[in-house]
Amino acid sequence: MSSNEFYDRLARLFDVMTDWQARLAQEMPFLQGTLDRYGARTVLDTACGTGWHAISLAQEGYTAAGCDASPRMIEQARANADKARVKVRFGVADFGRLDKFSGTFDALLCLGNSLPHLLSQGALVEALGQMRGKLGRGGVLILHNLNYDMRMEKKPRFFSANGNDKALVWRFADYGPKFITFHTALFERNTERTGQDPVSWSVQVNSTLQRPLLQKDLRQALARSGFENLQHFGGLDGSPFSEEDSGDLVIVARAQ
Repeated sequence: MSSNEFYDRLARLFDVMTDWQARLAQEMPFLQGTLDRYGARTVLDTACGTGWHAISLAQEGYTAAGCDASPRMIEQARANADKARVKVRFGVADFGRLDKFSGTFDALLCLGNSLPHLLSQGALVEALGQMRGKLGRGGVLILHNLNYDMRMEKKPRFFSANGNDKALVWRFADYGPKFITFHTALFERNTERTGQDPVSWSVQVNSTLQRPLLQKDLRQALARSGFENLQHFGGLDGSPFSEEDSGDLVIVARAQ
């Protein structure tokens, strides 16, 4: 299925599968430190999911906006912002429609391994070009993807299941010669019980394609799209990057 439909189906459980309190506690110091180092005060979070990075930045005084190709993710992001009582502009837009947000930003984020859903190098260059167009000269771009240089060597298939006693999400992958088929199994506990009937669960399995982005793919696309001064990290905790050991690849780049 398309990545849009895939994430529409995942949206209702996205906040269940993610321990946002722990994740933001780990990631926000690096994100804020990077933004502050470059004097960034206005931020667009592309592929924002349910919006928690943009919401957390708004809580810290940044002017934050967020977009996602999934309408249901954006519905949840708006609800989360209302609950947090912060003002964040959220809109439905994929990487090719960033012009829906007027003006330019000091910084753009693209987190959560979103770029691999672009299935060609041309689509990647086009998306990064759109991002460059929304940044002023010297603006900062923070990309967060899996470390596919390591992943394509080890080809891990199964990942941990995350959730609670009512719902959980199990992620796994199949590796082809060109693409990865990424799956989510969405388990939800049935709430209606009669008598001594045992608890039952329903499951929905969804699948979509990803293109494994190697370092060379990203470096070439960033250079073609007008970015320079690339810095590599092993995660959003700011750890050093190791091609052999890091689970993630974070790239910080400047707009030419």
